[in-house]
Amino acid sequence: MRKRVLIIEDEAIVARSLTILLRRWGYDVAGTADNGFRAIELAMETSPDLLLMDVRLDGLMDGLEAAAQIVEQRSVPVVYLTAYANTMVRDHSKMVAPFLCVTKPFSEDNLQAAIETALRLTVVSGSTAIN
Repeated sequence: MRKRVLIIEDEAIVARSLTILLRRWGYDVAGTADNGFRAIELAMETSPDLLLMDVRLDGLMDGLEAAAQIVEQRSVPVVYLTAYANTMVRDHSKMVAPFLCVTKPFSEDNLQAAIETALRLTVVSGSTAIN
């Protein structure tokens, strides 16, 4: 069964490029959102297998907060995309498990490896495990 990935990215050209890559790699794209509120709404509607989440989004809610709210309601791994791989992002993103972080600009190989790894992650008693 093909895995469904929800893309949350505020730059339309990046979201489109990610859609093309994911489909080429054999994933279904559950949808795209450019802000946290739409991301939450789409995640509840589509039940994706993975969130591909930009840390910085349009609007009042960033990707870290949106991911936390989604993961609270649905057990889904998160791959964060960020050009801001600083301590605050790493510390805050640890509140959402399981997660991986890919720094922009990313190579296709690194992104694909992160997605494949994240899809094997599960939450076991509040910790992250690889299946």
